[in-house]
Amino acid sequence: MYQDRTDISRINMAADKHDIYAGGQWSASWQPPYASAGTLSGPGWTVELKGSTGRQIKDNFRYTSAARNTVAPEFATATPLSAVTAPDGAAALRIEQARDDQMVHHYRVDITDTTTGTKVVSSKVLSDFYFMPRPNVLDIPVPDAVAGNTYEAKVVAVDAYGNASPEATLTFTR
Repeated sequence: MYQDRTDISRINMAADKHDIYAGGQWSASWQPPYASAGTLSGPGWTVELKGSTGRQIKDNFRYTSAARNTVAPEFATATPLSAVTAPDGAAALRIEQARDDQMVHHYRVDITDTTTGTKVVSSKVLSDFYFMPRPNVLDIPVPDAVAGNTYEAKVVAVDAYGNASPEATLTFTR
């Protein structure tokens, strides 16, 4: 912190080897003390305090609701959804990850069995933004999918600011 600004460093505090979970076990002891102080996870942020009075500083503050990011995520292809069969033989909806100028946070996923009129999935699904590298696709299980039934999937990508992509749709038969 300085007189006229605050600099914020983005630090990945999960930089120790104990944070790796593979094969059902942690790779090392998860107890502190940690060997690492973290790693930089991107460029830092500077919050500037412009003005000589509290009112001027508040009026000049740039991180306000009016100045929020308004860029919506977008799907990279015209057909980002596909029906796939999971390794266990179950039906799944595959979503090719959308892109955003900052970060896709989650997807609103609705899947309806149009044969019966029953909604089988209605959920927010995190984009796995917390994994590096982020997976290119997400597979969403379609519970109790019946062979021969037709399903309609609707998916919307949403960023951390609530900006939403146009809806992607797919109709498929199990």
